[in-house]
Amino acid sequence: MARSALKRRRLMAGMTQTQVADAMGVSQPNYQRWEAGTASVPAAKLRKLARVLETSVDEILGKPLAFDLFGTDENAGDARKYFGEVAIHFGTRGSLLLPISEEVCSSLHRQLQGRSSFIIAESLDNRKVFIRRAAIKDVYFSSEAYDTYGPEVYEDHLGVLPDDDFWRIVEHMDFLDCLEEEFEESKINEVLNKIVMTDEDLERLVVSGKVAPEDREKVKEKAAAETQKFLDRATSIIWQLSSGQLRCEYLNESKLLYDTFSLIEIDPDDVDELIYLPVEGYHRSIFIRKSEIDYVSIPAHKFNEGSLESAEEELGNS
Repeated sequence: MARSALKRRRLMAGMTQTQVADAMGVSQPNYQRWEAGTASVPAAKLRKLARVLETSVDEILGKPLAFDLFGTDENAGDARKYFGEVAIHFGTRGSLLLPISEEVCSSLHRQLQGRSSFIIAESLDNRKVFIRRAAIKDVYFSSEAYDTYGPEVYEDHLGVLPDDDFWRIVEHMDFLDCLEEEFEESKINEVLNKIVMTDEDLERLVVSGKVAPEDREKVKEKAAAETQKFLDRATSIIWQLSSGQLRCEYLNESKLLYDTFSLIEIDPDDVDELIYLPVEGYHRSIFIRKSEIDYVSIPAHKFNEGSLESAEEELGNS
């Protein structure tokens, strides 16, 4: 669902169009034109609008947000500043290695010293993870200045890719027509160039001597496997049971995903013992026993999109 940057920020602020219009001293139809893009927000009102929505002018205008990967930007907030990794190990088997922001690092420290039955983290590689406290064996925090992540081998780290737009394009990479109104072609191509090796790309590597002709198919298969990792990260729910078994399912509806897991985020101790996943609506559904979960990992961008859909449904167009 395509939304203007302004509408996105309004929904995140939990405000109706009328509330924002009143705060700005304009009519609701006038504000609606700003949100729809049929009229521009007057330059003199941009700063006030940013204050009303508790955001920045750049975010209202839809400009890409800067991310401080190397700790050099004094203006970056903790949510857009890279900390490093957190490695979480479980009593049965397996582990998680999550690249995290400074904000999430602080949040995890607080949660780990609390009493809630679930600990929640949003990684910088599109994972929102719900971790059962009792399943944790130990946790290693490793800042960017420290190059040892923990005592195990980790395979799921795809890099630091903190923007939902990137993952929305990855999710729809097999049917990009539905994104034409939402993203410019240059943005779509920028994302695809990062995760897809075309036949033309491979041919250039062979001609340049970087890939031997006899290795062409092997390199092609490896590249396809890497692309699939990104697609899985954008579309799949993964959970580990206390037995060590891993499960993986695809759930398309962002709002269903949000409705299910936002309850855990609000109060994990008040969630029913059986967590309901309507993976294919009436035709196919799954229940997971809460006390048997080590962790559940869901695509963060889909959870965030579901949050906006929920806010839009609740606030309406008034």
